[in-house]
Amino acid sequence: MSRKTLWGAFATLMVLAASACSSEYRATSPKEVRALAGSPEAVAAREEAERNLRNIVETCAEHTPLALGLVVVHDECIGGRARRWLDPDGEEPYKIRCSMRVTAYYGATGTHCLRP
Repeated sequence: MSRKTLWGAFATLMVLAASACSSEYRATSPKEVRALAGSPEAVAAREEAERNLRNIVETCAEHTPLALGLVVVHDECIGGRARRWLDPDGEEPYKIRCSMRVTAYYGATGTHCLRP
């Protein structure tokens, strides 16, 4: 191989590396995820979603003979992943993705227990 061919291959690799690390294609940093998740709009949306989930739990508690014991709300925001080099659509097009899960624990009260 000639020196000119090696220099061209090296330049091509550098251009590909620079494009892969550019701001459009990089993964979202933890600092940026915290900033996006802490924005007033995101906080308001998560609070509304939590209220709606808790209302559903309370409605279920009203229609079951079991007593509501504990409600656990899991709120998580993670950053998008970097796009793959050879995939033009990208693996994860979002800067941030938030999810919320609720788990309600119901238990029998003293009136529902069988006594000898």
